[in-house]
Amino acid sequence: MKKILTTALILCAVLTANAQQGFHTISAGAEVAIPIGNFGEAYGIGFGATGKAFYGITEQGDITGTLGYIHFGMKDLGESMSGSMGMIPIMFGYRHDFGGLYGEPQIGLMMVKSKVDIGDIGFGLSGLSGSASTTKVSFGLGGGYVFGDWDLGLRFQLVDNLNFLGVRIGYNFAL
Repeated sequence: MKKILTTALILCAVLTANAQQGFHTISAGAEVAIPIGNFGEAYGIGFGATGKAFYGITEQGDITGTLGYIHFGMKDLGESMSGSMGMIPIMFGYRHDFGGLYGEPQIGLMMVKSKVDIGDIGFGLSGLSGSASTTKVSFGLGGGYVFGDWDLGLRFQLVDNLNFLGVRIGYNFAL
């Protein structure tokens, strides 16, 4: 997992170093993620932040890179159990501008870490906890609208059985 994150950071540095060849915008944004299906039965709405980089290849098209963090809390399971899940998206895509409206398919990796704490459940068992982490291939299909320096996006994120609907509001910084 450290190798994947290191590779993504190196790629972002290379894109930054080649700024004169088309790297023209970065974006910082807030995310709201609504879990879908079985994932939504166990976890509540997720909140997080993402950064995006845009590398222009045509007047209307950009290659995009996204890196961020989204946190999901486990739904109420009583006083004896709590948990959370964090996701780190490392996504690359293509954004095509249609005069303010845009479409953006993405592919990449989603690093997922979950943690569960179990309180006193009787039988002399208390203070149990566990965690797990994995990296999954992820696909995103989205679109949005850019008005001025603001970017409002909506996407469906497919992450194995941890799918969610993501809403992002970002602020774009021109370079």
